[in-house]
Order: sequence, then structure tokens, then C-alpha cells
Amino acid sequence: MDNRPFDLLLTGGIVVTGAGMRRADVGVHGETIAAVEADLPRQNAQDVIDVTGKYVFPGIIDVHVHPVYLDSVQDCARVAAYGGTTTLLYYAYARTGDNLVQKVEEMLEDGLANGLLDFGLHAGMFEAPRQLEDIPQVFEMGIRTFKFFMPYIKQGWTTDDYHLIKAMDMLADLGGMAMVHAENGGAIDYMEDKYLTGPDAADKKHPLAKYFNASRPAAMEEEAIFRAIRMAEVMDCPLYIPHNTTRRAIRHIREAQAAGMPVYAETCPQYLTLTQDVIEERGALAKIGPPIRTAEDREGLWDALAEGVIQVVATDHAPKDKDVDGDFIEQPFGSPQIETLLPLVYDGGVNTGKISTVRLVQVLCENPARIFGLYPQKGTIAVGSDADLVVFDPNRTFTITDENQHSNAGYSLYDGRTVLGWPEMTFQRGHRVLWQGEIVAQPGGVQFLPTLRAKGIRG
Repeated sequence: MDNRPFDLLLTGGIVVTGAGMRRADVGVHGETIAAVEADLPRQNAQDVIDVTGKYVFPGIIDVHVHPVYLDSVQDCARVAAYGGTTTLLYYAYARTGDNLVQKVEEMLEDGLANGLLDFGLHAGMFEAPRQLEDIPQVFEMGIRTFKFFMPYIKQGWTTDDYHLIKAMDMLADLGGMAMVHAENGGAIDYMEDKYLTGPDAADKKHPLAKYFNASRPAAMEEEAIFRAIRMAEVMDCPLYIPHNTTRRAIRHIREAQAAGMPVYAETCPQYLTLTQDVIEERGALAKIGPPIRTAEDREGLWDALAEGVIQVVATDHAPKDKDVDGDFIEQPFGSPQIETLLPLVYDGGVNTGKISTVRLVQVLCENPARIFGLYPQKGTIAVGSDADLVVFDPNRTFTITDENQHSNAGYSLYDGRTVLGWPEMTFQRGHRVLWQGEIVAQPGGVQFLPTLRAKGIRG
């Protein structure tokens, strides 16, 4: 062990990693972890913090963040930091007519200048036939994950099968990974038309609120996931499936993983903690794609998370301006999620016995780092790793309200929900971020994290 005095020393806590948990102190030199042992020497340590009775987690990594709506890059980082997150992966979207390289450059510049947390980028394409040619150049910029949409045909965002499999072929050659929003777009568009123009919907103020889930059924998510897996199989391309919502699609993911295919699955706290009843209760505020589904689906997702078929929980944070009194179908998809990621998964999973505390760290820290090539710099508490640390109080109760959340959205789908367990303080590379309930980090001084190929995922 390095005998220099520590710059930061957390004492008396229970250190949790993807490999297990133990009572240990954490000593930091500069920006990296120097020691993880019991009873580390306190002599001359610059900053000694007693965290007895608290968990010490690796910094939470949210790999599914959209900083282009009501919350900017700086806003997303600030709001995420209130919830214990220390690393973000943003989506840099190139919409129709946009140049993908330019959009990635803009997001990279914004993140470095205005961000509060270390970050990486995914590239997202709304006009794949024209934008695929930009993939090799973007790849060289340190972005190796590219998102495509199978739904949203009406909006003009979809990638057809020809260009999706072409993209997978390109990414397989480059060593990248395809990310696919998997829903059958044509079928969904037809069912939206059917339920909006049918006799039962004609005189409804918000007709799609009643039929939203019927117009985007679980079967069409299952079908698209199966189809994406088969295309990825043919091209030998790693595949990441974000925001899984339904029990019935899990078997296809499980079968692909059992066959040795590099298929990774993510779900989100809204799907783990809510049911479709929230759509009737909150209207367009709960309009998310894919939709929040049944209690049976919710339990199936927890089972898949515990089993290891789903490896990651991330937020799909996309707060947008909505008119709750307007036409439901005209309101955009998305909701604020980033601040409550850790508390909701802890309370909904660990406190109920659905997952262990170690599994929590695997799906919020270690696996995201491993899948996107950031491990062991991020995602664990080990000598040489970045000193990204969360001190979490498992005995603190906190009631989430619209008013005490920090997103510019001004509302939370969890308004009135009380959770047991809340982050007390966080550090990024040894520097204070969340301290005494406030964010003390300043913009700039963050690192851009190039993404790499996945390895060593814990199922």
C-alpha cells in the first residue's frame, strides 16, 4: 500500500461492488482509489469522513440520457448528481437533415464545457440511409455505439430493415455495437389509426389515453426484439436493447444469450416500479415509448434482472413540455427519471428482496461500465479505479414530490412515493459533487470517456 497520506478517506462504511460487500475504508490519492482495506491510517489524511452505517457504492452510471429537451447537458448532470449518479452516457441525435459528425461534435463540446459529470456518447440516427456514411468517422471520435429506431414511421424516424442490417454489418466490421429501439412501427401506426378513428374513440377528450397500450402492445415489442436479434445474429454484430418493458420478450433475449450471442438488455425504473394505471392517473405526463405495462410485466422484468438476462437499469431521461389538457396523441413521448434512478431501484428491488445489494451495484455500476468499455476505470471500487463514490444511507426515508425534484420538467411520475434509502454524498475522481444536499461541482473539469467493446459482463 502507498504510504502517502490520503487526500480523501472514507471510514467505517460497507463497501459494495459487483463482487461482494465488506466493511472497509476507502483511501484516495489524487483522483484514484489507493486502498480499500479495514482500518486504514488516518494520520495526516486531508479529508476524513466517517460513513459508519452507510453503504459506499461505486458511482452510478446512467447510460441512457437525452440532454436535448427540457434539461440541457448541464441540467441533466446536475439533476443526476442529486440522485447519486457520477457518469452519464448521452445520446447525440442526428435528426432528419442533420450531419451525424456535426451533432456528435456539438454534444462533445457541450459536455466538456458545461457538464458536471464525466460522460460518454452514443450516436443516434433519424435518417440512416444518408447518415450511415458518417459511422466510420464518428467511430474514430470515440463513439462506438449507434442507435436506430424500428418504430416512429409516421414521424419519419424509422430505420428500415435494409439499412438496419447494413448498419449492423458496418458495426461488426468496425468493432462497434448497434442499439435498437425495438417496436414494430408499421403495426403500431395502424393500431393508433384504428383506435383514434374508431367509434369508441370519437367523442373522447383524450382518446389515446384509453388505448395507448392497446395501440403499442407487448407483442409488437417482442416481435421487433426477435427480429433485431436475428439480424444481429446474421451480421455477427453486438446488440444492445434499451428500455425493455415486457415479460414476453425476455425469452428471446435469454435464448440469444444462451447461444453465446453478444446481446445486452436494459430496463428502466419506470417499468420496474409503475404499472399502466399511471397513464390513466397522470395522462400525457406518463406517455412513454414503449409504454409502461402491466403488473405481470413489471414482475417479469424484476425476475429477468435477478436472473441476469437484463444486465442494466438506466433511465431514458427525456423530460418534455406537455399539455395535459391537450390531445393525448399530440403530446411527446418521455418523462423525467434521472434523479430517482438509484433510490427507486434500491427501494423497489433491495428493500423488497427482488435483488441483492450486490446485484444493484452490478446493474447500476459494474455492468454499464463493462458493456461500454469503461471498466475498471469506472463501475467498481478498486485500487487504481477512478474515485467515483456514493455514500448511501439505507435508513433515510424520503418522499418524492413534484416540488422537490430538480428537473426543469416540474413533475415526477413518483409524486408522493416514499422510498427507504437515499444518497447522502458523492465524489467524482475524489472531488465532492453532492455534499450536504446540494451540488457543489462546477461546470467543466469533466472527462470525455470513449466507449469500447464489451467484456466480462456479470449476468
